[in-house]
Amino acid sequence: MKQLLFFFSFFYTLHLYSQVAPAPGPLLSADEAVRIALENNFDIRLSRADVDIARLNNTRANAGMLPVINLVAGENAAVNAFQYQKFFDGRVNENYGVPSNTLNAAVQLSWTLFNGRRMQITKRRLGELENLGTLNLQNTVQNTTSSVLQAYYDIVRGRLQEKALIEVIALNEERLRIAEARLAAGFAAQTDALQARIDLNQRRSDLLTQQNATTASKRNLNRLLVRPAETPFEVDETLQNTYNPERNALIQKVVSQNPTLLALQKNAEVSALQVDEARTLNKPVITGTSQFNAQRADNGAGILLNNTGAGLAIGATLSVPLYTGGNIRRQVETAQLAAQQASLRTEAQRLTFETDLDNQLTFYQIQQQILTLEEENVGIARENLNVSTERFRVGTTNGLEIQTAQNTLEQALVRRNLVLFNLKSTEIRLRLLAGEL
Repeated sequence: MKQLLFFFSFFYTLHLYSQVAPAPGPLLSADEAVRIALENNFDIRLSRADVDIARLNNTRANAGMLPVINLVAGENAAVNAFQYQKFFDGRVNENYGVPSNTLNAAVQLSWTLFNGRRMQITKRRLGELENLGTLNLQNTVQNTTSSVLQAYYDIVRGRLQEKALIEVIALNEERLRIAEARLAAGFAAQTDALQARIDLNQRRSDLLTQQNATTASKRNLNRLLVRPAETPFEVDETLQNTYNPERNALIQKVVSQNPTLLALQKNAEVSALQVDEARTLNKPVITGTSQFNAQRADNGAGILLNNTGAGLAIGATLSVPLYTGGNIRRQVETAQLAAQQASLRTEAQRLTFETDLDNQLTFYQIQQQILTLEEENVGIARENLNVSTERFRVGTTNGLEIQTAQNTLEQALVRRNLVLFNLKSTEIRLRLLAGEL
């Protein structure tokens, strides 16, 4: 009979507070939440654009490996205030205010043939920059996935806390009913009923507070999914503990898969190529040139009225830097220092990640042990509460004992739920470090 009363009270309380909570929406799984975020997230869209830009820049032309062809045309009109012409036969022609007009059109080709392998090095650097953009995108994707999963399971934790409070409220309602019945029969002090009422109201207040916190968490997840804050949805209210991490395997994945670390390594490679580029600045540069030119010149002096011609010219230019005021040496040294910094950042980040992984792994293993204890405590607390409730019902104890037993059960439920959340949250951080998201 008492079990029937408890279950009736529990489900009545669940119904009562479901009226306070927002209307339920469609079930949203963790995987579906991640999918929506990856499609809509602003940071991911920006990173994809960066990859596209790097791909467009990674061309042979941008590396200077292809010729440049220009069409040049111009006209020049002038009036010479005085013009003096003397010819081989001794004749002299003097004119004042002589107009002249020159038309010129040319197709010019310039092609760098050799610059100390700078073109090849630049092309490699552009390719590495494209790869770096892809790694940055992967990093953004994994960080976004981590944020979405953390937000999702924060909602699950809130829902579990609500369920724990609803259960405790039902227990408090049963306690109040017993206290009031015993008071009416003259077998209990009024303080037992009053304290039961106070505790019941406090737990109802706690539930309202938790429901508000859960609603805020749902708004936060909707923000990450780039959709209206009040979009209704429900979550899968299970926190499975199936992850079984192994340190050596995780360390290997950090080195080989973590996109942040790989991006730093790639940036160090780019910096090394910039050193090689700077070293080619003191090398000779050979440029091939070709030009097809057409020209017409008109002169009002009278002797030669116009001069028209067209032709093809081919040539080559050699440029050797002899003195640059130490500028090339400065650029090489600056590039070398930047490359050293990039390598140091990579190594520092690797050590940071390994330390973080060890800390997270230790915490995860400890939480697994704590979960076993807290699960046992929940069972013991339920049994203890059943005993205290029966003692209170028959009048062999006062309200303080059952109050303590109810508080103990509530604390055990809260601690267990927190451990379950800690395990899932730590799993997400470990998988992020290992590049598994």
